[in-house]
Amino acid sequence: MDRVRHVAVSRRRGRAAGESTAGEIRSVALDLFYKHGFQATTLRHIASRVGIQVGSLYNHITSKGELLFDIMETVMQALLEDQGQVAQEPDVVERMRLLVYHHVRFHGERAKEVFIGNSELRSLNRPQRARIVALRHEYEQMFQKELEDGIRQGKFLRVDVQVTSFGILAMTTWVSSWYSARGRLSLEEIADIYSDMVLRGIWNPAAGQLQTHLRRVERDNAKRSLAAAGASK
Repeated sequence: MDRVRHVAVSRRRGRAAGESTAGEIRSVALDLFYKHGFQATTLRHIASRVGIQVGSLYNHITSKGELLFDIMETVMQALLEDQGQVAQEPDVVERMRLLVYHHVRFHGERAKEVFIGNSELRSLNRPQRARIVALRHEYEQMFQKELEDGIRQGKFLRVDVQVTSFGILAMTTWVSSWYSARGRLSLEEIADIYSDMVLRGIWNPAAGQLQTHLRRVERDNAKRSLAAAGASK
């Protein structure tokens, strides 16, 4: 029985060590791709930084291209998952505010991955590139859907939905290139500024005052939270 337990413990430790090494390989590759580019980074560079032989890399990855694809796919999936939570908000104006806010925060916090995603799409093979483009299209549609809903409800101006969504994404994504944690404003403050800027640009004055609407949404959400807390007791 002790022998069986010892074997099981050894296997768990082996898996944990393997997962740790795989995570380090990904982290090192991310840093090297960011600093030197995908083409200039070799597997030998990655292995040297991790402290293993080049051949040992293949215990954890299939190729350098697959490693790049994994980084780009993972960041897009994380972004989609993060923004998917916004759909729970019932008010379309607040949903758009949250979309912009989370987009800015995400891109400020994960600037290296964003840079690689924007600069290395050409380095993927055709199926990989098609997958990333499809994820990006899915993400763009989140913003377009909220614009369409807001226009339909009379909350947003009748803008060109596709062009406006591309403009919002281009403007807010660029935060990843200049944001610094040592800067004058926190990332949260910058996200608030961008959210306010976007909403003021698309808000329909015929729907009343934007700030009045947002304060009402805040009160309604607070009431829902209190009701939910009371129901759970």
